[in-house]
Amino acid sequence: MFSRTISRRIAATTLVAAGGYAGWNLRPAQDHIYHNEARNDVQTAELNPARPPSPPTRSELLNRLSKTAQFDVLVIGGGATGSGCAVDGATRGLNVALVEMNDFASGTSSKSTKMAHGGVRYLEKAFWELSKAQLDLVIEALNERGHMLYTAPHLCKILPIMIPVYNYWQVPYFYVGCKMYDLFAGSQNLKSSFLVSKGQATEIAPMLDGSKIKAGLVYHDGSFNDSRMNSTLAVTAIEKGATVLNYMEVLQLIKNGSTGKVEGAVVQDRETGEQYKINAKVVVNATGPFSDRILQMDKDPKGFPRNDLIQFANEGHTSIGSRVAVSNPHMVVPSVGVHIVLPAFYCPKTMGLLDAKTSDGRVMFFLPWQGKVLAGTTDIPMKQVPENPTATEADIQDILKELQHYIKFPVKRSDVLSAWAGIRPLVRDPRKVKEGEGGSTQGLVRSHFIFTSDNGLVTIAGGKWTTYREMAEETINEVVKQGHFNVKPCITKKLRLAGAENWDPNLQALLAQRYHLSSKMAEHLANSYGTRASMICDMLEDGDLNKLPVTFGGREDVTVIGNVDFDSFRYPFTIAELKYSINHEYTRTALDFLMRRTRFAFLDAKQALAAVPGTVSVMGDELNWDASRREREIKDTQEFIKTFGV
Repeated sequence: MFSRTISRRIAATTLVAAGGYAGWNLRPAQDHIYHNEARNDVQTAELNPARPPSPPTRSELLNRLSKTAQFDVLVIGGGATGSGCAVDGATRGLNVALVEMNDFASGTSSKSTKMAHGGVRYLEKAFWELSKAQLDLVIEALNERGHMLYTAPHLCKILPIMIPVYNYWQVPYFYVGCKMYDLFAGSQNLKSSFLVSKGQATEIAPMLDGSKIKAGLVYHDGSFNDSRMNSTLAVTAIEKGATVLNYMEVLQLIKNGSTGKVEGAVVQDRETGEQYKINAKVVVNATGPFSDRILQMDKDPKGFPRNDLIQFANEGHTSIGSRVAVSNPHMVVPSVGVHIVLPAFYCPKTMGLLDAKTSDGRVMFFLPWQGKVLAGTTDIPMKQVPENPTATEADIQDILKELQHYIKFPVKRSDVLSAWAGIRPLVRDPRKVKEGEGGSTQGLVRSHFIFTSDNGLVTIAGGKWTTYREMAEETINEVVKQGHFNVKPCITKKLRLAGAENWDPNLQALLAQRYHLSSKMAEHLANSYGTRASMICDMLEDGDLNKLPVTFGGREDVTVIGNVDFDSFRYPFTIAELKYSINHEYTRTALDFLMRRTRFAFLDAKQALAAVPGTVSVMGDELNWDASRREREIKDTQEFIKTFGV
């Protein structure tokens, strides 16, 4: 039996090698298909800033919510998939409402590995396990990677990643694997993978121990800003006509008294306590790791949640006092992935590193991101779904220990600038799991999973960031089927998101020239806001908005843009950017700005702590907070940021 298994794997690998080599050499040369479409002639490039109409205020969206007798679809959950559903539904002509209990990307969608990728490790599994299903997942994600790069070129960039090779026999193995990865990307391949010598590998990554390296394989994937992508989706949905609101908690599902069909939800504005009854023809549960919470409401005859949903966790991988969002999940099989952020000298500035196999068999990434290095991830199974999972010291030390195997200089705990944990759910068909089988893996689905309950509730769960668009498309297809709607075709493959309109790869230079910005500030604004960066730049010309308070720059003076080189500051965040996020991106709390509209706390939690009082001061003036609200906001924000490995 053992010999047959080995023979089959050797035969499969040989076939893959031959087919990959032939396929690669016979296929026509590929270029950056999406990037070519976006390029303009450098000689004629001009700054043509997008000036969208002023977005509806929160009050106007709430008014729309209360005055609409019935929406076509109500989406519960404002993460990547939920926001993607709102964009897809609105652009097909549906009247869409979306409610999110916290902020957009406040959970899993802001705590990813920041990669738009097909998954080289999944490709390896596909061939070793002779799994067509795994291979289909890789091909699906590679296609969607291309769509992300096209629809949001300011937020998604091509990133070369090097796999250091430490044994000569691994060279052909990794080479064939990378070439197959290119091959399955088809017309949307980003760049050809290539082999580098030992000398080239150590030149690319001098921080690695060159005495152990035999060669390196370089392949290409996408890197992106996850929470900004999420808020951009929400803004795009609103601009396409959807009613999208954060900080709206679902208290009860509305059910038809005679049929039990789900026909909407009762939601509460967490800012004011006011309740709204939202009627909808179809309701979508897109709450990710918290899917079971809504499914439990669906099971209740009156649509209420279970009484034991909120309790205090006592698990090793949640902080003391961390609340459990879902106990004994039926559909979701949760696990925790931990990431840390390190200074830039831990990784090449323009190329990531992939440890193909750690000491315990996992894959570890070390990626340049936002001027720092993102390292991770762990994969720790959990029994409950915590509301706010946090990275433990053991998790942080685990990543640092693995990193020290390859880095020449000492890897220090004091270099950790931030650390966080996110729930990465695998899902299973809840109809195939009996009550009490919480830990069972029966019916486990590696991809995303969509199903409609007997009461008409459409649930979408699983998957990953890279495939959010396809997940949303398939979900709205199911919505159309359930609601018997007559809609336009899906257009999201080619829909430029907010900030990508008229995008030009020379935007950074154009902003620097037009507004006399430093390269660091121009890069930050171009890569965060795309063509809408000029709206912030216009605000920066106001003497009161172009300042760097002590809380943002880590200095006690206040300096205007005209008199300072922003490269001397670690983080180029200004009051103008904060006000823009309040007025154009629905920032409602200090955490929204410090963690998600900007990535300050993810990049440097200690510096972000110092930014809290100044942020609250500006927001308090803008949103008319009283003294008690300001005090509470400072306290809550600082307590939360302290859980980020500080």
